[in-house]
Amino acid sequence: DRPFQREFYSRLGKGNFNRILDVGARSYNKFCKDLINSTSVEYLQMEPNLPSDPSDLKNDGLFECYMNEVREKYPDQVSNFDLIIDFGVFGWKLVQNEFNDAKVKGYVDSVKWLLRDKGCWVLKTDQGWVPNEVEFFDKHILPYFTMKDFDNHAYESGHSIKGGNFKFYFFYKK
Repeated sequence: DRPFQREFYSRLGKGNFNRILDVGARSYNKFCKDLINSTSVEYLQMEPNLPSDPSDLKNDGLFECYMNEVREKYPDQVSNFDLIIDFGVFGWKLVQNEFNDAKVKGYVDSVKWLLRDKGCWVLKTDQGWVPNEVEFFDKHILPYFTMKDFDNHAYESGHSIKGGNFKFYFFYKK
């Protein structure tokens, strides 16, 4: 997913998004702010487990928490983001194995809470992350979000990359 990730982040500085939150910001995301290449886009990261080397994080701000904790720890952030990038947390099978319906609801509610109206949640899912993806989306995500393509059809929702075992989805807050 790294080639797609680099291409995707490099599109974000073109004026469509003013405030971006990147979930799960470990050292492999340290190049993302530079790829956005914009002085007007505010790029923030969410990471509860900080890396030992502070240079592994490059951002305009950091939320030191899990998504399910953000409303309590950062109550002033309601409806404050145009884009939330989730390239390996919610859609990762190891996370979903730990989530029951209440934790899934809490996560989705937190994403909704953070996003402005019509804001976009970009979700990367691993193959087999849930037993039935359509059922999961219908139950947990689509009541609150609309699935559409991204950036004037630059990326189709549900696309995968050749050789990759994951898909990218774009959900827009209703």
